Amino acid sequence: MAKQPADEQILKGLLDALVLDALRAGPNYGFGIREQLHRRLGPDADILKEATLYPLLHRLERNGLLASHHEPGERGSPRKYYRLTPEGRDFLQRRIHEWTRVSALLQRTLLTPGP
Repeated sequence: MAKQPADEQILKGLLDALVLDALRAGPNYGFGIREQLHRRLGPDADILKEATLYPLLHRLERNGLLASHHEPGERGSPRKYYRLTPEGRDFLQRRIHEWTRVSALLQRTLLTPGP
């Protein structure tokens, strides 16, 4: 397996957490998740590409963090809705705790002007 650059690994972890967080309020389908995250990300919305979102959703589902079901869509074709599993909620809480620690560490060190 090829090693990913550190910034790609960080981004992957962040996107996982953002997608899981988007589903805390309840089930949603891929495009709805994407639109919700684009609104929240604002000028940084380009970090979440459609070609990235769907493989990410499938991976999170394979890992047991999401579950899915199909519902009829507005135009007749079914939509795949995703929801957090209990494991997904636990995983998200751990990630939020980790990101909080990293943020505090960065504020105390790299982001604070040195002596």
